[in-house]
Amino acid sequence: MKKKLSFTLALAMVLSMTACGNNTPASTTAAPAETTTTAATEKAEETTTTAAGTEEAAPAPVEAEPISYEPLIHLDFETADGLTAVEQSENVGALTGSNFGIQDSAHPILIAEGQGAVGNALYLDGKYGVDFPMKETDESYTFSFWYNADRVSTYGPVVQIGRNIGMSNADATVTWLNVTKTTWGSNSADIFPVVWNRNSSIGTEVNADGVWPWIYAMDDVEHGKREWCLVTVVADGNRYVADDGMERVGTKFYLNGELKWEANAENMYYQGLAPEILTGDGIEGHIGINYWDTIFKGFIDELYIYDEALTDGQVKTLFEQGNPPEKPVAPEYDAGSAEPEPAEPEPLPAAPVDASAVDVLGTPDRVLGFWSDTTDGFELKDGAALTFKLNNYSDGVNNWDNFVTAFTNTAVTTDKVASADNYEGYAEYGVLRADAFGWGYPEGAATFGCSWGDDWAGWLKLMTSANVVMSIKRDGADAFVDYTFTGADGTAMTETVTLTGAWAAADPVYVHITGEAAYIELLSVE
Repeated sequence: MKKKLSFTLALAMVLSMTACGNNTPASTTAAPAETTTTAATEKAEETTTTAAGTEEAAPAPVEAEPISYEPLIHLDFETADGLTAVEQSENVGALTGSNFGIQDSAHPILIAEGQGAVGNALYLDGKYGVDFPMKETDESYTFSFWYNADRVSTYGPVVQIGRNIGMSNADATVTWLNVTKTTWGSNSADIFPVVWNRNSSIGTEVNADGVWPWIYAMDDVEHGKREWCLVTVVADGNRYVADDGMERVGTKFYLNGELKWEANAENMYYQGLAPEILTGDGIEGHIGINYWDTIFKGFIDELYIYDEALTDGQVKTLFEQGNPPEKPVAPEYDAGSAEPEPAEPEPLPAAPVDASAVDVLGTPDRVLGFWSDTTDGFELKDGAALTFKLNNYSDGVNNWDNFVTAFTNTAVTTDKVASADNYEGYAEYGVLRADAFGWGYPEGAATFGCSWGDDWAGWLKLMTSANVVMSIKRDGADAFVDYTFTGADGTAMTETVTLTGAWAAADPVYVHITGEAAYIELLSVE
């Protein structure tokens, strides 16, 4: 029962809970809605056809313009001066929203001589990242750099800047801008680069976890994989209220000096930039590394940050300054006894099919697009309980590649994706992932306990073939969720979740199951 992903802004979105152990990747959970906007494609057409069938000439090409502003930051990577090699650490220290800490590294900073867009370039071999001193700016700025990716992972950082990046928004105002890869294109297409960003304190009157917009080229393509590409983002300083009721700053997104998409009061959607990302004290600057995800591997060059919104012509100038080699050569580095890179895991075999299942999500090859399929919604009455029994076959790659439980005000049905587009008045009280994480609930509404402690590798392996019993009891505005996960070898792990004040005592509550990158068989609901 695969269905087309067609849900709205409500999932673009809100992460509000702390998981057991260090499994709270703020950059991995809130996959946003698909868009069918074609304006970017239309802009790329050399000619357009009117209703009468006549062709209109495309706009005149943009001419390069001189840049008179001094950059706030300019890293040319001719040398390693001013840069700090860093690596991820299991010790998160005082960070409350991270999977890893970031600590100084003995790894040398690798400068690839003559291999950059202009002169030398920084090369990251996937073992380390680089920190640089970042400065505060206002809401009118330009952010630009060249890159050539040997490897970029979903949500993995190319460059990430902001403040309190590794903190939970319960403890600090968290802001960041992350240039990354996602699977948020049409029909879950891989897209890169995506400028995902957030401000945990903006729009909290609408969404308790703040605003999470993003912007990309709107073409469902991965740009810059083993080829040089210049990404430039311009924030014009003009605030507007987007379709989700939260503020944005007008944003232009460019690749190789060409405008690909513009988010403003006329093109609202969920794209753009959050306000006040780079204001305030303690702005961090990270290249190739963050607190959650796989380290970037590849070349970086000519990173500029201006405290001004550059024009289209000035962005064109940034592009024309570059003349990178088609196939840059990485500098040699003798890693000595360094461990080799882990091999890509082999895909798991197809899951067995249980003919007694009353509903299935995804396919036996463990393919299920996020929020693309759902079970029926089952009413959870006050004072009552529901017990779900299901088979869960994860692809074994990520902790979130499993079943997901949603609490809503609407009884959804299997024939339509759960969204306000398909059900009038649809809203979610919150969502629970199987891996002791979730979003949408009021701050502090959820507490977790799990029997496996920090053994996430063991739990993830178990979930590649697990029988699951999930019992949910409701007491007015509260609910109590108990999970038992039993693996194919008989190993059992348990988890408990307490939800306090997630809805009003008089509210209707319905529960449905969905998931991601898995095959899920619903066996019974009692």
